Amino acid sequence: MLRIPDSEGVVTMGIPEYTIVCGVDRKHLHQLSMTWPTWHRHKPSLLDNHMIVFYDRYQVTAEDVHGVCGHPWLETVPWPPTDMSKDSYGQGMRDGKWANPQRAMMLSGFVHVSHLVQTEYLLKLDTDMIATGCDDWIKADWFADSPAIVSQKWGFTKPANQILTLDSWASIDQFSEFNQAPLCLTPKAGAGRISHKRIISWCGFFRTDFVKTCSRLAEETCGRGKMPVPSQDGFLWYCAKRMGAGIVRVNVKSRGWLNRSTMHNIEQESLRAMA
Repeated sequence: MLRIPDSEGVVTMGIPEYTIVCGVDRKHLHQLSMTWPTWHRHKPSLLDNHMIVFYDRYQVTAEDVHGVCGHPWLETVPWPPTDMSKDSYGQGMRDGKWANPQRAMMLSGFVHVSHLVQTEYLLKLDTDMIATGCDDWIKADWFADSPAIVSQKWGFTKPANQILTLDSWASIDQFSEFNQAPLCLTPKAGAGRISHKRIISWCGFFRTDFVKTCSRLAEETCGRGKMPVPSQDGFLWYCAKRMGAGIVRVNVKSRGWLNRSTMHNIEQESLRAMA
């Protein structure tokens, strides 16, 4: 953590160094083409930090990414690695948003490309995030105790059995890293989600050494490039809770970020932000 002494020797914390991490397939590269100009205009400090974009090598090329994203310190990474098969993400999966092989493949990238990150934190930015202003949006006190996660606050998990699935995964091996009891968040019968305090990672900082540890635990038990559930933020939040690591829940919407889910709304809000 960066600590800055003033002229009288009083130490204040600075914002830690971070690497921006984005993931794109064809759909999300199109989203990035609409939102990137808003990042460039309203959050120019992002340009001072290294950026990694991992891309679905079956749908997108590095040249495609560079054609959309004009970041001066951009590194492009094919995903999955060339010695892995995309088909492996479909094994044991079923159709539907929460268990879609494409979704599982891309979200796993946010965990496993962490081995390329050299900074203290990585900043996961979703391609549907629209910057609306406030370039000084990061608060140093978020990082006061070097938390594992600093991310948008959220209030539920879907599907409802995800936490129990993670409890079952963690029981396979007695991970020495987990010093807290299983979470045992049991949903009501027929519920589509379970309510509890957690984070969502539209825009979130994750301490790099923590993510690398989670990547190792996942690969040791699930296989290379895999996770126990097809949810990057659900998996990392769960690991942080079981490790007793710090989690800071913030409101990035009040710091000049806007999230929209449909292509039409992303386009319209991006145009408004650039007007």
